[in-house]
Amino acid sequence: MNATISRHDRLKEERKQLIVQSALKVFCEKGYDGATINDIVKKAKCSHGLFYHYFDNKKAIFDAVTETRGKNMMDFLDQVLQENSCYIDKLRKMTEYTFVNMKKDEIFAYRFYFFVSTVFAKAESGELPKKCSGRVPPHIRMFSFFEEGVKRGEFSDKFPPNESAKLYNSIIRGTTLNYILYPKEFKHNFQFPLIDYIIDVFKKEKYNG
Repeated sequence: MNATISRHDRLKEERKQLIVQSALKVFCEKGYDGATINDIVKKAKCSHGLFYHYFDNKKAIFDAVTETRGKNMMDFLDQVLQENSCYIDKLRKMTEYTFVNMKKDEIFAYRFYFFVSTVFAKAESGELPKKCSGRVPPHIRMFSFFEEGVKRGEFSDKFPPNESAKLYNSIIRGTTLNYILYPKEFKHNFQFPLIDYIIDVFKKEKYNG
Protein backbone atom coordinates (compact mmCIF):
# COMPACT_ATOMS: atom_id res chain seq x y z
CA MET A 1 0.00 0.00 0.00
CA ASN A 2 2.78 2.39 0.94
CA ALA A 3 4.58 1.64 -2.33
CA THR A 4 1.39 2.44 -4.24
CA ILE A 5 1.01 5.74 -2.38
CA SER A 6 4.66 6.53 -3.01
CA ARG A 7 4.31 5.95 -6.77
CA HIS A 8 1.15 8.01 -6.81
CA ASP A 9 2.79 10.88 -4.95
CA ARG A 10 5.82 10.69 -7.22
CA LEU A 11 3.63 10.87 -10.31
CA LYS A 12 1.80 13.88 -8.88
CA GLU A 13 5.10 15.65 -8.19
CA GLU A 14 6.39 14.85 -11.69
CA ARG A 15 3.24 16.31 -13.25
CA LYS A 16 3.53 19.40 -11.10
CA GLN A 17 7.18 19.90 -12.03
CA LEU A 18 6.34 19.46 -15.72
CA ILE A 19 3.84 22.31 -15.43
CA VAL A 20 6.38 24.46 -13.54
CA GLN A 21 9.07 23.85 -16.19
CA SER A 22 6.60 24.58 -18.98
CA ALA A 23 5.58 27.81 -17.25
CA LEU A 24 9.25 28.74 -16.88
CA LYS A 25 9.69 28.44 -20.65
CA VAL A 26 6.54 30.43 -21.41
CA PHE A 27 7.48 33.25 -19.02
CA CYS A 28 10.94 33.45 -20.59
CA GLU A 29 9.55 33.50 -24.12
CA LYS A 30 6.57 35.83 -23.58
CA GLY A 31 7.13 37.62 -20.29
CA TYR A 32 4.67 37.62 -17.42
CA ASP A 33 2.12 39.93 -19.03
CA GLY A 34 2.22 38.14 -22.39
CA ALA A 35 1.97 34.64 -20.94
CA THR A 36 -1.42 32.96 -20.49
CA ILE A 37 -2.52 29.84 -18.67
CA ASN A 38 -3.55 28.46 -22.05
CA ASP A 39 0.07 28.90 -23.26
CA ILE A 40 1.36 27.02 -20.23
CA VAL A 41 -1.17 24.21 -20.63
CA LYS A 42 -0.25 23.80 -24.30
CA LYS A 43 3.46 23.74 -23.50
CA ALA A 44 2.92 21.15 -20.75
CA LYS A 45 0.49 19.14 -22.91
CA CYS A 46 -1.90 18.83 -20.01
CA SER A 47 -5.51 19.75 -19.31
CA HIS A 48 -6.70 22.98 -17.73
CA GLY A 49 -8.17 20.84 -14.97
CA LEU A 50 -4.75 19.41 -14.11
CA PHE A 51 -3.24 22.90 -14.08
CA TYR A 52 -5.88 24.18 -11.65
CA HIS A 53 -5.42 21.10 -9.49
CA TYR A 54 -1.98 22.47 -8.58
CA PHE A 55 -2.24 26.22 -9.12
CA ASP A 56 -5.02 28.76 -8.55
CA ASN A 57 -3.94 31.29 -11.18
CA LYS A 58 -1.05 32.71 -13.20
CA LYS A 59 0.51 34.46 -10.23
CA ALA A 60 0.59 31.19 -8.28
CA ILE A 61 2.52 29.40 -11.03
CA PHE A 62 4.82 32.40 -11.44
CA ASP A 63 5.59 32.29 -7.71
CA ALA A 64 6.33 28.56 -7.99
CA VAL A 65 8.77 29.24 -10.83
CA THR A 66 10.39 32.05 -8.84
CA GLU A 67 10.94 29.84 -5.78
CA THR A 68 13.02 27.31 -7.74
CA ARG A 69 14.83 29.66 -10.06
CA GLY A 70 18.35 30.25 -8.79
CA LYS A 71 19.59 28.47 -5.67
CA ASN A 72 22.35 26.57 -7.49
CA MET A 73 23.39 29.72 -9.34
CA MET A 74 23.59 31.72 -6.12
CA ASP A 75 25.59 28.91 -4.47
CA PHE A 76 28.05 28.91 -7.36
CA LEU A 77 28.35 32.71 -7.26
CA ASP A 78 29.08 32.51 -3.53
CA GLN A 79 31.76 29.90 -4.15
CA VAL A 80 33.53 31.84 -6.91
CA LEU A 81 33.46 35.21 -5.15
CA GLN A 82 34.96 33.67 -2.01
CA GLU A 83 37.87 32.08 -3.86
CA ASN A 84 41.35 33.45 -3.35
CA SER A 85 42.01 34.12 -7.02
CA CYS A 86 42.30 37.10 -9.34
CA TYR A 87 39.15 38.81 -10.53
CA ILE A 88 39.84 38.02 -14.17
CA ASP A 89 39.82 34.30 -13.30
CA LYS A 90 36.60 34.71 -11.33
CA LEU A 91 34.91 36.42 -14.29
CA ARG A 92 36.08 33.61 -16.55
CA LYS A 93 34.71 30.93 -14.19
CA MET A 94 31.32 32.64 -13.96
CA THR A 95 31.08 32.88 -17.74
CA GLU A 96 32.24 29.31 -18.33
CA TYR A 97 29.74 28.05 -15.75
CA THR A 98 26.88 29.66 -17.66
CA PHE A 99 27.93 28.49 -21.14
CA VAL A 100 28.88 24.94 -20.13
CA ASN A 101 25.65 24.33 -18.23
CA MET A 102 23.58 25.89 -20.97
CA LYS A 103 25.04 23.42 -23.47
CA LYS A 104 24.32 20.48 -21.16
CA ASP A 105 20.84 21.40 -19.96
CA GLU A 106 18.17 23.37 -21.79
CA ILE A 107 16.23 23.95 -18.55
CA PHE A 108 19.34 25.57 -17.05
CA ALA A 109 19.23 28.18 -19.82
CA TYR A 110 15.61 29.00 -19.05
CA ARG A 111 16.22 29.13 -15.31
CA PHE A 112 19.28 31.31 -15.73
CA TYR A 113 17.52 33.75 -18.05
CA PHE A 114 14.48 33.93 -15.77
CA PHE A 115 16.64 34.37 -12.69
CA VAL A 116 18.84 37.11 -14.11
CA SER A 117 16.01 38.93 -15.87
CA THR A 118 13.72 39.05 -12.85
CA VAL A 119 16.51 40.04 -10.45
CA PHE A 120 17.81 42.89 -12.59
CA ALA A 121 14.33 44.08 -13.53
CA LYS A 122 13.35 44.28 -9.86
CA ALA A 123 16.67 45.94 -9.03
CA GLU A 124 16.19 48.65 -11.65
CA SER A 125 12.63 49.30 -10.48
CA GLY A 126 13.71 49.49 -6.83
CA GLU A 127 11.58 46.49 -5.83
CA LEU A 128 14.46 44.24 -4.76
CA PRO A 129 15.45 44.35 -1.06
CA LYS A 130 19.07 44.78 -0.03
CA LYS A 131 18.98 41.27 1.41
CA CYS A 132 17.30 38.28 -0.24
CA SER A 133 17.09 34.99 1.71
CA GLY A 134 19.94 36.29 3.87
CA ARG A 135 22.12 37.04 0.84
CA VAL A 136 23.06 40.27 -0.88
CA PRO A 137 21.27 40.25 -4.27
CA PRO A 138 23.38 39.39 -7.35
CA HIS A 139 23.20 42.86 -8.95
CA ILE A 140 24.76 44.45 -5.86
CA ARG A 141 27.37 41.71 -5.60
CA MET A 142 28.31 42.12 -9.26
CA PHE A 143 28.64 45.87 -8.79
CA SER A 144 30.97 45.26 -5.83
CA PHE A 145 32.82 42.63 -7.86
CA PHE A 146 33.64 45.04 -10.69
CA GLU A 147 34.36 47.85 -8.24
CA GLU A 148 36.95 45.73 -6.43
CA GLY A 149 38.38 44.51 -9.75
CA VAL A 150 39.01 48.13 -10.76
CA LYS A 151 40.66 48.89 -7.41
CA ARG A 152 42.97 45.91 -7.88
CA GLY A 153 43.98 47.12 -11.33
CA GLU A 154 42.52 44.11 -13.14
CA PHE A 155 39.45 45.73 -14.70
CA SER A 156 39.40 48.87 -16.80
CA ASP A 157 38.11 52.02 -15.15
CA LYS A 158 36.69 53.40 -18.41
CA PHE A 159 33.21 52.24 -17.25
CA PRO A 160 31.69 52.87 -13.80
CA PRO A 161 31.44 49.51 -11.97
CA ASN A 162 27.63 49.55 -12.01
CA GLU A 163 27.68 50.02 -15.79
CA SER A 164 30.18 47.17 -16.16
CA ALA A 165 27.85 44.94 -14.14
CA LYS A 166 24.92 45.91 -16.39
CA LEU A 167 26.97 45.36 -19.55
CA TYR A 168 28.16 41.93 -18.43
CA ASN A 169 24.61 40.98 -17.53
CA SER A 170 23.41 42.14 -20.95
CA ILE A 171 26.03 40.07 -22.78
CA ILE A 172 25.21 36.88 -20.88
CA ARG A 173 21.47 37.46 -20.90
CA GLY A 174 21.47 38.18 -24.65
CA THR A 175 23.35 34.95 -25.38
CA THR A 176 20.95 33.01 -23.17
CA LEU A 177 17.92 34.57 -24.87
CA ASN A 178 19.24 33.53 -28.30
CA TYR A 179 19.56 29.99 -27.02
CA ILE A 180 16.01 30.04 -25.64
CA LEU A 181 14.36 31.53 -28.72
CA TYR A 182 16.28 29.59 -31.37
CA PRO A 183 17.55 26.37 -29.72
CA LYS A 184 17.86 24.29 -32.92
CA GLU A 185 19.57 27.05 -34.90
CA PHE A 186 21.77 27.90 -31.93
CA LYS A 187 22.96 24.31 -31.49
CA HIS A 188 23.70 23.80 -35.18
CA ASN A 189 24.93 27.18 -36.42
CA PHE A 190 25.52 29.63 -33.59
CA GLN A 191 28.59 29.58 -31.42
CA PHE A 192 28.82 31.03 -27.94
CA PRO A 193 30.83 34.26 -27.81
CA LEU A 194 34.49 33.60 -27.10
CA ILE A 195 35.07 34.02 -23.40
CA ASP A 196 38.41 35.75 -24.03
CA TYR A 197 36.59 38.44 -26.01
CA ILE A 198 34.14 38.98 -23.16
CA ILE A 199 37.02 39.21 -20.68
CA ASP A 200 38.82 41.74 -22.89
CA VAL A 201 35.83 44.10 -22.74
CA PHE A 202 36.41 44.54 -19.00
CA LYS A 203 40.12 43.78 -18.58
CA LYS A 204 42.53 46.63 -17.99
CA GLU A 205 44.66 46.98 -21.11
CA LYS A 206 48.03 46.57 -19.41
CA TYR A 207 46.98 43.89 -16.91
CA ASN A 208 48.88 40.64 -17.50
CA GLY A 209 48.02 38.63 -14.39
